Parts: sequence; structure tokens; C-alpha cells
Amino acid sequence: MDREQTGAIAVVVADVFERGSVVPAALLRLGARVTVEPLAAGDYRVPGGVLIERKTVADLHGSLARGRLWAQVGRIRDEAVLPFLLVEGDDLDAGPRHPNAIRGALLAIADLGVAILRTRDPADSALWIHRLALRQARRGTRPELSRGRAKMAPPGIAVLAAVPGISDRTARTLLERFGSVGGVLEAGPERWAEVAGIGSVRAHALASALLNGGEAGGEPLSPACGATAADAG
Repeated sequence: MDREQTGAIAVVVADVFERGSVVPAALLRLGARVTVEPLAAGDYRVPGGVLIERKTVADLHGSLARGRLWAQVGRIRDEAVLPFLLVEGDDLDAGPRHPNAIRGALLAIADLGVAILRTRDPADSALWIHRLALRQARRGTRPELSRGRAKMAPPGIAVLAAVPGISDRTARTLLERFGSVGGVLEAGPERWAEVAGIGSVRAHALASALLNGGEAGGEPLSPACGATAADAG
């Protein structure tokens, strides 16, 4: 058992849906103490306020396309002191979403304060989770970081405000007007330009980033993704 000469033992709780993964078994082989139980947020929990949402590259493409990604990220961000999104797989582009859409989503998630971990395969994922658990164990009785972190923008605001020239306030205005990121996308540039504080120049920048993936010919983001106006409150 890897106690790294400190007596620390890696303790990990895996969500029941991770039973079909080889990650829990790999963690056991590394010497971690692993239990399985239903988790309200994330796929792995480590003492000290760490939550990890694990996604294969295929999962990432699918959850972005179905609009589930932002809710999952929002849950770990709200529940964890240290939230992580672990993306597993060598080729980030091995899926149907445009490369710009995938990278834009990951940048927006990082803006929300959720750290991104990239791993090669389940064995590598287990190594990262084990390392996080050992680090937390070595901290022992240190008090957890305060949950009174600086308030971060909801996911819908973060997606829109990632566009140059679009402030959090303007993003919130768009969400209040159109209801969700999906509603914003469906409204289109002509209706965006009618919103106070947008105008034609910002509408063009927003169209370039959201509808064209940041460059001509890019794949549009899915109207299904994003938070509602209620989420932005």
C-alpha cells in the first residue's frame, strides 16, 4: 500500500455508475481504500472537498451535444471545494463536435473554477485520482478551504462572457432576454443587436464565436447547451 513514507492512505469514494469502469480496480491496485456509493455530484469523491467528474472523450462530446455537460459541471462546482473535470483519452477530437466547440467548452469550464485533468486511459485516470487522494490525506486535519470563494458566474454567463467584448453584465442581459444559451443561439445576430448594450459589432463577434466556432466554417454549438435565465440569478 502506497503511504509514501507518511502513513497517509488514499481514500476514494466512487459513484455506483463507475462500477463498470476499470478505474476503481486500478485504484485498489495502487493501494487506495475505495468504497462505492451513490454520489449526488461527480464520479469520485476524495476527503477534503474534492469532487471529480470523469468523462471519456466520447462522453465529453456526447454530454456537450445533449446539453448535460453544464449541469454536471455546475453540480461539482457548487458542491466541491476543489472541483475537477477529468477528460480521458488521447484524441480530444475523437467525436462529432467541432474542435473549436470542445476547446471553447473546456475554456469556459476552467473560467468557472473547475480544473481540467487530461489523462491517456483508465489506468492514467486512476493515477491522477490516487495522487489527489494522497495529497488530501497528507494534509490530514488541516481545515478545508472556505466555501466562501469568490462568487463565479453561472455556466451560461461564462460561455457568453468568454467572447471578447461581452461582459458578464451583457451576458446576463442576453440570458434574461432569451432564457438560455440555447435561446440566445436560436435568436441569432439580428435579434442580439436589438438588445441594449449589444449592437451590431458585438453581435458579429458573438456570432463568430458561437455560431462559427470562432472561425469561418466551424460547427455551430448546440442550442441544447447552457443554463437558463434562472440559473443566472
